[in-house]
Amino acid sequence: MLRKAGIKVSVSEVNDCLKGLRLTGLSKPVFYQTLKSTLVKDHAFSRTFDKLFAIFFERLLMLPENEVGAHRGYGEIARQRRELKATENFAENFFTHAGTGQGAGDSGSYKDVFVHLIRLGDHSLYRAYIDEGLKSLCDLQQESIIDIDELVRKVKVYLEWNMGINQLEKEAEKAGGDLWWVWQARLTELEEELRQALEEKLIARFGEKALTVVLDRENLNTLDFFLLSENQVEEMHKKISRLGHQLASRAKFRKKAAKKGTVALQRTIRKSMSTGGVPIKPAYRDTVPARPEFWVLCDVSGSVKRFSEFMLQLMYSIQSRFLHVRSFVFVDTIAEATACFQNREINEAIKEMYNSLKFSKTGFSDYGQVFRELYENYSEQLNRKVTLLIIGDSRNNYRPHQSEYLQKLKDRVKTIIWLNPEPAEVWDSEDSIMKTYAPFCKRVLECRNLEQLSRIARKIL
Repeated sequence: MLRKAGIKVSVSEVNDCLKGLRLTGLSKPVFYQTLKSTLVKDHAFSRTFDKLFAIFFERLLMLPENEVGAHRGYGEIARQRRELKATENFAENFFTHAGTGQGAGDSGSYKDVFVHLIRLGDHSLYRAYIDEGLKSLCDLQQESIIDIDELVRKVKVYLEWNMGINQLEKEAEKAGGDLWWVWQARLTELEEELRQALEEKLIARFGEKALTVVLDRENLNTLDFFLLSENQVEEMHKKISRLGHQLASRAKFRKKAAKKGTVALQRTIRKSMSTGGVPIKPAYRDTVPARPEFWVLCDVSGSVKRFSEFMLQLMYSIQSRFLHVRSFVFVDTIAEATACFQNREINEAIKEMYNSLKFSKTGFSDYGQVFRELYENYSEQLNRKVTLLIIGDSRNNYRPHQSEYLQKLKDRVKTIIWLNPEPAEVWDSEDSIMKTYAPFCKRVLECRNLEQLSRIARKIL
């Protein structure tokens, strides 16, 4: 199950674990630490390990549903519930008079409980509030485990979550300062607690099938970009940064032996020793591969915004390998973002991009218009050294495709590569016109997750 969740566990590490257990014994705290220290090599997987440990060694699958969570006590995610007794009266007063999820915001509504929890930041009350919301999921079916996000949404609606956020935003605006950032951190914690409780409920009811779905959502290597939670997005940024550094230092982009060109005299003489001093086969001076120019054209509309940001981060990390990298973003009009990425950290650069550039008039993608603008405004700067990388789902919102401009761009650049973050089976469905643009690209590749991105990046960058 660790492997299924994306944690690489070798046979030798399992042996180390067993040897460690022989030495340390099986008391639970030591047992937990021994497993974690021998099987987990990356702190990013700590949360996943803790989740699995709680499931397998706290007998979660064998407990009645109403007892789930009562026996979790180890690891970062295993929150202590003992504080709940101290606040039992407070919770009872709130929830006794709480609404049914459709309330108008009176003093006993779930919205008021939500606002109070975020203001107070009292973790001991989070679970009581969440348990109230989980009671609304009385008709859970096995099919429900496939879409946990939808279940989370339903619970939030029942608990008047968004109504509470609106009130907090108004309060934070009046208060000023950094109050909203503090509250945002608490909102993230509360949502994480909600997901954890929901996963426990599903696993308790549906067993290993639900567990498999939960683990699939933990594996950042194979999880689709658009399914990432906020915490996973942060971890994905770290992984992409590491991938960028790996690509930037690849040995194949250093000097390599040439098969023709200028003769290297000393190496030729050394090589001739094997043939009695006769230089039968000359050796040539090493060459350094020419650094190409790279233009990145990213759709930042809602459907592919997250993937485009990951690609911009990757290009930012490896730009030293290219003669020049130029970045362009668009929705239905184009804007150059290259200057935003100069002398700034990647997060600051992306914020600056959204704050200072105008790349949307209607909010709906228009690939045809963007290709036309790119050709008309930048064609004189294009040449046969340029590789044009297009990031987008090719959903043109039923607007004119204007593919003739993509043809003109193809004639001016070295090559065009298109990365599409949607599954290949949905290309050309509804308003997608991938087949219209594909003939003008050297490669059109599905790129939905980190595993695919890593494989593709090593081929084309």
